[in-house]
Amino acid sequence: MQAATDTWQLGSIDRASTTQQVLYELREAIIDGRIAQGEALREVSLAKTFGTGRSAVREAIRQLEQEGLVVYDLHRGALVRVMSLADRLDVYVAREAIEAGVARRVVEASEPADLSRLQGALADLRATAEGHDRVTEDLIAADIRFHQELVRLAGSPRLTRAHETLAAETRMLLRHHPTYPWSDYVGDHERLFEAIERRDPRAPDVVSEHLRLSAQLIGDELARETGDGGRATSEDETAIEEEERTDI
Repeated sequence: MQAATDTWQLGSIDRASTTQQVLYELREAIIDGRIAQGEALREVSLAKTFGTGRSAVREAIRQLEQEGLVVYDLHRGALVRVMSLADRLDVYVAREAIEAGVARRVVEASEPADLSRLQGALADLRATAEGHDRVTEDLIAADIRFHQELVRLAGSPRLTRAHETLAAETRMLLRHHPTYPWSDYVGDHERLFEAIERRDPRAPDVVSEHLRLSAQLIGDELARETGDGGRATSEDETAIEEEERTDI
């Protein structure tokens, strides 16, 4: 019987930085769907496929657990997480808590923040997006980099680490972003940057609105893709709506 790992099209691994390479290969295979949700990740089979020791595979799987892509079941071991629509959109709830909090901290600080890296990330996003109304892999990377640079403005390694654990799930979600005029996509990020640059007290609200719009667009698209039709009515979207009403 053919092992499942033989069908996942995983690359072989060089000896240098073995754990990081295993992590990269598994993460990419999960994100692009080569390893399906619910699949078991067997250390022995994966180590054989990669040509590595089990310890490198074990450490990579642990990191994927931290990133929310893998769960551990007492009886079945490590499994690719099965994510409902609510699970998927929850990443935006977590991101909003972090990013809106950072925006508030930045605009209320006694000294203006150095926005050069955030401005550079915005320029990259603008250049990458131009002419593309569909979200590409390069645009996803540029989008994530912009938001990572926003979080780094807080000067908090812990916030940065917490936000980075959401990057893989964000990549998965952005792949489902519907067609959206590239000028609007860029404009959304420009408004966010300008609010931070002006130290506008509404900057946290601008961040929240930006993330909630993304969650709504992606939620609608995922609902259509899964055949539910119409606007998604998951618990997480309900929670987002509740937050909008109470302005949490």
